[in-house]
Amino acid sequence: MSNERVILCGGVSPSNISERHAIHLRPWGRHANVNLKISDISKTMVANIPPILEDLLEVATYVYCADQATTRGGNGVINYGAKWRRHFRFHIPVRQPAIWSSKALKNLLCDTLWFLSDDEYEFVFEKLEDPPPISRYLEYSTNEAQVDEVILFSGGIDSLAGAVQEAIVGKKKIALVSHRAAPKIAKHQKSVLHELTKYCPSPPLHVPVWINKDKELGVEHTQRTRSFLYASMAAVVARLFDLWRIRFYENGVMSINLPISPQLVGSRASRTTHPQVISGLTDFFTALFEKAFVVENPFLWMTRGEVVRFVRDKGVGNLIKHTVSCSHVRQMLADVTHCGVCSQCVGRRFATLAAGCSDQEDPSSIYAVDLFKGAREKVEDRTLLESFIRRARQVKDISDTAFFTEFGEANRVTKYVKGVAVDEVGSRIYDLYRRHAKEVCDVIDEGIRSHTRDITNSKLDPSSLLIIAIPEKYKQPKVDDEEKVQPLLVLDEITDGETNRGLLARIVGHGRFDGVNKKIGARQFLFTYLLFKSTRAFDVGGEQITVVTEDEVVKKLLAWSQDGYLRLTGKDVSKPAHRVQKMWLEFVRQMEKETNLKNLFASEHKEKGSRLYGLRLRPSEKQILVHSVEALLKKNVV
Repeated sequence: MSNERVILCGGVSPSNISERHAIHLRPWGRHANVNLKISDISKTMVANIPPILEDLLEVATYVYCADQATTRGGNGVINYGAKWRRHFRFHIPVRQPAIWSSKALKNLLCDTLWFLSDDEYEFVFEKLEDPPPISRYLEYSTNEAQVDEVILFSGGIDSLAGAVQEAIVGKKKIALVSHRAAPKIAKHQKSVLHELTKYCPSPPLHVPVWINKDKELGVEHTQRTRSFLYASMAAVVARLFDLWRIRFYENGVMSINLPISPQLVGSRASRTTHPQVISGLTDFFTALFEKAFVVENPFLWMTRGEVVRFVRDKGVGNLIKHTVSCSHVRQMLADVTHCGVCSQCVGRRFATLAAGCSDQEDPSSIYAVDLFKGAREKVEDRTLLESFIRRARQVKDISDTAFFTEFGEANRVTKYVKGVAVDEVGSRIYDLYRRHAKEVCDVIDEGIRSHTRDITNSKLDPSSLLIIAIPEKYKQPKVDDEEKVQPLLVLDEITDGETNRGLLARIVGHGRFDGVNKKIGARQFLFTYLLFKSTRAFDVGGEQITVVTEDEVVKKLLAWSQDGYLRLTGKDVSKPAHRVQKMWLEFVRQMEKETNLKNLFASEHKEKGSRLYGLRLRPSEKQILVHSVEALLKKNVV
């Protein structure tokens, strides 16, 4: 397996393993390259800490660090290809190898991690002969207070709402366990906690967890195993307080996380609190501790907008501005804490507007790109936004049957929500997503109403949400009857029984193209379909030709690839624009084998920096008779 990595932990050196290409993770000793620190734990709490908890701290740290030390082969979710899935073989010394080596426990661990990160795992546990003292990992405090509940606290809106529910509404003494992945995040977590404490009858206990490692161990930034680390640290804290439960707080749309676009599919869409992960963690911790242990997400059936509304209804909406949701932490500035274009930022801003937040509660100034009017320069940012809008409009009025047909991933959830009948889980998911879709659509409608003058006066960038949200049919000019001409080329289905695998359609000519009957495959169909569909005319040396932009071709290529209609691998996935350029050259070469089609396809031109692909016909001189492109593609998958 090309992406297989051996992970040697805690100084182990198996005789049957070549160490040359292994990753060494050492949290202690002269060559230590991983440093784990847990703050604000009292000495009394850990005076008699069970060895299994010390083991759990180290195992979770090893898994998290190995995840970051092994690349998936890309520089962003949309660019990952064949190396996305990895195979880890861990060799870990532990204090209680008999428990960790249990086949049932290892299966629970591997299955949970597999679903969480989409990687394969093997574990070999051996006896840790000279374990380090627990004090190595701790920064002690003098706080001896007992807590009633342990919850995970990221510093985002949902975890803030969870703290509000437990500490303000429930009046409980809570422990907030945080993973401080970066100093910028730590600063904002402190800020949120400081403000929250003003409203709590009993100040929360904050338990931050730090993991510092050598620079060469930080090559992968997707961090899909972070929630395993996060949950494991919280489980240890819960057991130190003699509690048998931890709680994640995350809205159901984000937790279930049905993919909204080809950029976010499978585990590439985060599964941090997916019900299957929550169920897996519950079973794993129960087996490890040999007593029932519960992991919960009380917000599973709430939309993000409903979570924000809950915070406002409890009188602490002013805390929202202190929270951070952006996934682009490195770009964060002191006053501009959100990029505005990642899926987290888009979802957050829709939610705060849907919940009626004022500019004092969620200031527009904290977003680098405004939700409504901001230009999205990158193709992937526009694609994500378009997908977000399209999915919301699709789901708002969708039937339950169509919903579960379209989103097959939703069926997976029904098996993992404990204590609720399968049919009831399905009904709740359907209702949850329709409520979310309505929130998004209502925000878009209000945005268009509020910015009518900007739209009609052409003051907005074409890549802004308010322009993208206008249905395509309203952007096309109407052709008067007297201007209509007989189509010279028609894109039609193959109906004569000659279809072979990979041949999708034919181009039939009339007039000066009489006699043209060109059969085309999937790669020719991509450009042909987009050019025949386009109504955009462009002047080239006084000649009006039909064009499509490279961005449009890239977006359609990625969508069809994700749906299985075209295959992309390796560099094609990481550099789709480059692939499109090569496909265009091959497309022209193949099409011009038909004598009557020579010189029909224009050279590449540029319009405001965007590459154009052209067809030397006016928009009205071509026609599409294909009844269903999707059905045609599904029938002829190549």
